[in-house]
Amino acid sequence: MKTSAVNMIGFLCLSFVVIIWGTNWLVIKDALQASPPLLFTGIRLLGGAIAIGAARLCLGYPLQLGRDGKGRLVAVGLLQMAGGLGLSLAGLQYLDVGTSALIFYTMPLWLVAIEWTIDRQKQSLLDVIALTCGMLGLGLLASGATSVATTHGILGIALLSMAAFSWALGTWIHKRTPGDIDVWSRTIFQLATSGIVVIIASLLLERRLDWAQLPTLAWPIAFNCIVATGLAFVAWYRALSSISTQIASQSLVLIPVVALVAAAVLQQEAPTARVVLACVLIIVGVTIAIWHAGGQRSRSL
Repeated sequence: MKTSAVNMIGFLCLSFVVIIWGTNWLVIKDALQASPPLLFTGIRLLGGAIAIGAARLCLGYPLQLGRDGKGRLVAVGLLQMAGGLGLSLAGLQYLDVGTSALIFYTMPLWLVAIEWTIDRQKQSLLDVIALTCGMLGLGLLASGATSVATTHGILGIALLSMAAFSWALGTWIHKRTPGDIDVWSRTIFQLATSGIVVIIASLLLERRLDWAQLPTLAWPIAFNCIVATGLAFVAWYRALSSISTQIASQSLVLIPVVALVAAAVLQQEAPTARVVLACVLIIVGVTIAIWHAGGQRSRSL
């Protein structure tokens, strides 16, 4: 297959991921009216593991893990999938879709802060600018619209910021995990273990699911397990096989934009000028952080 055709397929897959993950915030927001957030997260993760695992086995691919790094795999899965996704859904209860997605995708900024603090990595002027833009954006959200400047709104911002930090910390550990593990087996293992842990946490901490609401949850659960987790992960890894990681990661900053637009069109969540300015600041900060990190990796090769 020609390189241009391969790249086109990669960009189509990447576009699919951005659209699905952006609009999925609306699907989840509706589902949280009937389901506790941790329970929905656990079902989503475990269902996604089953969907991807079944597809791989049907295609004749074995599921196997390497000999080393399983402990770090569990840690990364718990931080990113259990902590990141679980806390983000908990925060989504208290905020609108656009604001929630915007805060969650500040994760590259938190990664810069973690490397700055733990690795004592010297930060450039670009890193400082990225962090400043991101934190100003979060500050605008925290002090802004009436839907945010309430006790529940502040709790939502705190939970989503913790979710972004948890995902970033998982990324930091992932960089130090042995690379001999098949990416699909790794993803299935992390989804399954994290899903089990989150479901147990839900049984211990959350209200019980009203089983009369189960038919209402059938559609969002199926969409999240099959499309937003199963197909989207397949498309994501297919995109990474033909597009640079830097460009793919950069494209993820469009997800909160898609969420904002989808919420404005479908749910009449029109963003205020303050939210739009915060969106611009955060996206600029995340963009600088990703591109500068990509440039540093290129120079180290």
